[in-house]
Amino acid sequence: MAELSRVEKHIRRKSLLRNRRGQFEQLWDDLSRVLLTRRQGFVTNTEDGDSRTDDIFDGTGIQAARSLANTVGSMIRPEGQSFARVRAEDHNLERDDENAFWLADTSERFNRALKNPRSRFRQATGECDMDLVVFGTGILYSGLSNSKTNLIFQSVSLKDAVVMYDDEGNPAALYRSRRLMVWQLVEMFGRGKLSKKVQELIEQDKMDDRIEVLQVIAKREGTVFEEPLLAKNMPFEHLWIEVATKHLISEDGFMELPVVAPRWDTSSGEDYGRSPGMISLPDVNTLQAMGETILVAGQRVADPPMMAPNDGIMSEVNTFPGGLSYYDVETASQMGGNPFFPLISGANLPVTREMQMDTRNQVLNAFFKNILNLPMNGPQMTATEIIQRKDEFIREVGPVFGRFESDYNRPIAERTFNLLLRAGAFLPVPEGLAGTRINFEFEMPVTKIRKQVEAAAAKQWAVEMLELSNVKPEAADLVNVDELGRFAHDAAGIPHEILNGRQAVEALREQRAAAMQQQQQAEMLQQGAGVAEQLAGAANKVSSAGGNSPQAAEG
Repeated sequence: MAELSRVEKHIRRKSLLRNRRGQFEQLWDDLSRVLLTRRQGFVTNTEDGDSRTDDIFDGTGIQAARSLANTVGSMIRPEGQSFARVRAEDHNLERDDENAFWLADTSERFNRALKNPRSRFRQATGECDMDLVVFGTGILYSGLSNSKTNLIFQSVSLKDAVVMYDDEGNPAALYRSRRLMVWQLVEMFGRGKLSKKVQELIEQDKMDDRIEVLQVIAKREGTVFEEPLLAKNMPFEHLWIEVATKHLISEDGFMELPVVAPRWDTSSGEDYGRSPGMISLPDVNTLQAMGETILVAGQRVADPPMMAPNDGIMSEVNTFPGGLSYYDVETASQMGGNPFFPLISGANLPVTREMQMDTRNQVLNAFFKNILNLPMNGPQMTATEIIQRKDEFIREVGPVFGRFESDYNRPIAERTFNLLLRAGAFLPVPEGLAGTRINFEFEMPVTKIRKQVEAAAAKQWAVEMLELSNVKPEAADLVNVDELGRFAHDAAGIPHEILNGRQAVEALREQRAAAMQQQQQAEMLQQGAGVAEQLAGAANKVSSAGGNSPQAAEG
């Protein structure tokens, strides 16, 4: 009875959440119609394989959305670079070479797991980026594959799922509706776990019939064990429910919520995000109307409707391209000239094209095209101008992509790190890091540009201090050359293996100091031996000179 009550609660909650976002679904349907046609079906009925492009007369919005989605991916997950660097929350712990080695090795293993093609990390995040740009909200699932040998990422369509957020604005639960075939359910769960109704379909050999099931991922109520031995006792429950029969098919759990639901921008009181697509929607709709009008006008110019004489009365004028209209013969004789002539519509295509281009620019600007194409350097720019241009770029896009670091990248990194840690994918944690908190540093171009600006400013300051040291030598004491070099190393994104650790640097300096001391001692000994040799030679000369003198002979 308690199990049925729990199932009914989740089905009822899913329905309530779906009803609350009804206005968003109408908006998402309008957006998908002109910006992301493959996602249609929030309100309208669609079938697999539909072209869904019948209303498209101008592809500017689709191309702009795709361009921004690709830019988002390259800005927060640069291609060919590491996704994140694993660091200790207390950076002083990284001064120990053993700790620094473990963090560097863990970072390499962490990023290698994400780059594994079987994880589908790039594909799933790319789809989520597109939803984020167009709808303002994306949903990404992360977990282990069925074989438990690699990570797996999946983009979840807003059409099939609803997200519940807690009072702090963080995702708290996911309800995902799916229509699976009977044979898929048997393959996923086994025949014995399915309801009697589905088992009857199996006996009737109706394996291709579709059954509506509900996937629930939510925080578990009641007792939660700190170190659960069973999946049923984990902090987050994972349920599969047959909706029609209210039958609980399967139950397991997760240690943390495996769902990331980033939002482009938020409004107070709304659970789902707002997007650049929503800003551009009026202009994109205008472009479709303008595109259709310009297309018809161009056809009229290329294939104008014709006027032809007729013995009868004047007919209705057909103004469509290639149309034929008839007029009275007597009127034609009074007018003179060629009885067959084109009907001039008076269309002004250049003006229409100017209006269209202006609207296109409005759409492109809504998708940040004017900012993201800002040149970072050029042959005519000085170093100072380059720094200023990069600083301007950071001010424009920094707040946008900064939110993605906390709402998008960080939940992915934390979930992935915990999965790999529990799976034993890392080396044993050194004693110096045991019990400490781990942080993640993301290799985002915006972050990299910000570091480059700071490193350039630090270098300029150091040069100024060294120049002042020519006037006042104490000014050079302000510059910590070692830390300046390490800061420049991080800003340039140079591999960690190239940089010597602090202990290694100290050892090298001690060896160098010992070698110099030995060299100085050897030089002193050599100089002492030389002096002694000179003194001995002088003494011999004095002795020899004294033995040959007359006074010595007389004595």
